[in-house]
Amino acid sequence: MELRNDDVPGVSQTSASVMNGEDRRQPVRRRPAGPAIRVREIDCMLADIQMQIQRLRGERTHLGLVREELARTGAKRRTG
Repeated sequence: MELRNDDVPGVSQTSASVMNGEDRRQPVRRRPAGPAIRVREIDCMLADIQMQIQRLRGERTHLGLVREELARTGAKRRTG
């Protein structure tokens, strides 16, 4: 009995066309970044900027509260 490649587990059969290079795939070409991709990038950037603005507004509010508290504390020290 003759042992063939398809009889051995883990050994696959390779076609002659693949070995000769006849069955080559065409290279995948990347499309350049189009306007839709650029628009999405700009939208994401704007969303990040809006989040930063909201965070800064919150910090400004907090800083105002801290200043008011410091002003009250300073006024109590001067009068007390």
